[in-house]
Amino acid sequence: MKYNLMAKLMPLIMNKSIFDYLKGDDVLVDSCFKKKCKSEYKNIVARTPTLAKDNSLLPTLYIGCYLISFYKAFPELITEQRFEGMINALCNSKMLREGHKNQSVFDEKSLTTKADTAIKSQTSNYEMDWKSTFVLAPDKKSFDLTYTKCGLCELGKHEGCFHLIKYMCQTDFVTYEYMGAKLERSHTLANGDSLCDFHVTKKEETK
Repeated sequence: MKYNLMAKLMPLIMNKSIFDYLKGDDVLVDSCFKKKCKSEYKNIVARTPTLAKDNSLLPTLYIGCYLISFYKAFPELITEQRFEGMINALCNSKMLREGHKNQSVFDEKSLTTKADTAIKSQTSNYEMDWKSTFVLAPDKKSFDLTYTKCGLCELGKHEGCFHLIKYMCQTDFVTYEYMGAKLERSHTLANGDSLCDFHVTKKEETK
């Protein structure tokens, strides 16, 4: 992939939450630490096969590269427990909450994007792409989104840290919550299952 504007934005958006968590966990987050993580992030981006420019999941792949860069830069320091803590810090961050403020996963644009992405995914030849099917309920108050291939899982395999990807999956529950929905899921590719089975229901508006 290219180290473009989107790539540069990811650290700017997420660094504070991650650094604050690591500092609180007695990690020395000094200029050397930051420099090495940034260098590793650039390296991961450079060696990761790209997706189509109009792929709505492209930002997710950049986020994956960013998060993995901490582990790749400091594999002994960034344990699974710390990595999970980093993800939890992001889930609880103001950044994530504000980033999804006034957004709804059930608005027409979001639903259309999911449907179109699923259709395109079936014939995609991009190595790091997702493959999905999308079924919207007749009343448009719920949908099933099923993934049989995950770009983040492919990235984890590519970088030799597949064991970390399951922690990233936790962000799905929070983002759907912030976007006015409830996610139910029994299986994930990151846990070794054959698919990810998203069942998403629109939350009832409170008067």
